[in-house]
Amino acid sequence: MTEVARQIGPERMSLAEFLAWEEAQAVRQERVGGAVFAVTGGTLAHNTIALNLVGALRQRLAGSHCRVFAADVRVVTPQGDVMYPDVVVACGERPDTDREIRDPVVVVEVLSGSTEERDHGFKRWTYATIPSLRHYLLIAQDRAEAEVSSRDGEVWRSLYLRDPGASLRLEALGLEIGLTEVLAGVTLTQPAPAADTG
Repeated sequence: MTEVARQIGPERMSLAEFLAWEEAQAVRQERVGGAVFAVTGGTLAHNTIALNLVGALRQRLAGSHCRVFAADVRVVTPQGDVMYPDVVVACGERPDTDREIRDPVVVVEVLSGSTEERDHGFKRWTYATIPSLRHYLLIAQDRAEAEVSSRDGEVWRSLYLRDPGASLRLEALGLEIGLTEVLAGVTLTQPAPAADTG
């Protein structure tokens, strides 16, 4: 597979070739719109927020047909993009031996300085190509700020939360999670931006 990578590059491989190539790499690799990025570790704050979300979602989804997964599970789009969100929720039965999800309902990315632009930009629109996806969440790790984008038919609407007392509403799952719960144990280093008073 290394020879194929040298000849055509991972960005031009078929999905099967890319997944085989990625399995042989020392670190996970994402392929988004033909660009390939290494997925590196995050900060303690990043990890705490992701674990807070996983715990909150697992508690609220207990007994339902939906499950929550963390960073090691890849999401594959209909176009063959491959991404590793920080948290993903998928519903329905699936074998425990699966290594990817093609039908997520919720995807969460915890923002960092190196990924924020990508997560807000083309990665958002890549996730939006997945028909099953209903919510895309972006959570800041240094301030009480989050964005919840929700699909309503073919339209995406975003709600920006900048109040620690606000809640992330995931209507597709029929649940809410307080931003305070998501950020528990994290020392915020930046104040949330002032609300626009027009």
